[in-house]
Amino acid sequence: MDFSHIDIENDKVKKIMKSAYEVFALNDLKKASTNEIVKRAGVSRGILYHYFKDKEELFNFLIYYSVEKGILELDQRIQWDDDDLIRRICDISKYRLEFIKEYPYGLEFSEKYGAQMSGFVDKKVLAEWREKFYHQGIDYSKFKDESMIDHAIHMMRWTYKGLSFEFLRTEEKDMDSSSIDQLIQECEDYYQVFVSLFY
Repeated sequence: MDFSHIDIENDKVKKIMKSAYEVFALNDLKKASTNEIVKRAGVSRGILYHYFKDKEELFNFLIYYSVEKGILELDQRIQWDDDDLIRRICDISKYRLEFIKEYPYGLEFSEKYGAQMSGFVDKKVLAEWREKFYHQGIDYSKFKDESMIDHAIHMMRWTYKGLSFEFLRTEEKDMDSSSIDQLIQECEDYYQVFVSLFY
């Protein structure tokens, strides 16, 4: 599917995306209303259809964009020469929070429509990327007990994921940047906790 005609840097497109993430996250796909999307975005229906052919294209673009931000762009931001697995997991969590700062419902959308995302990324490619993320350049000898590495990874993933979702449940969805920045700092605090526990 080609989305090269959609200008992601356009302010109106960003407003539509932000409200569409919210409407799709809070409703079933069939019940998600373009009227509600334009209302929340503060644009006319004509503007929405100027940038997106229909609701289906808008939805598919959000799926594509979530994959793009969640895997492809992330791949370029990871410090692959850093051998610290805990740092890598911490950094990916902070990156996802930066995404939430721009699109507050982006994470919930991704969780809800994860199955549809598989159509935009080859399963083999995704499996290879995960393998790369958890193994490439990592020094596992840093761990106090290498037999517990899988448990440590599981604990870290759920802690960082839970931190984000707990925040989203308790804060207003139009949270300001300082709230996200505070949460990013909490990620760093947990990094220190995990280092003391596992290294």
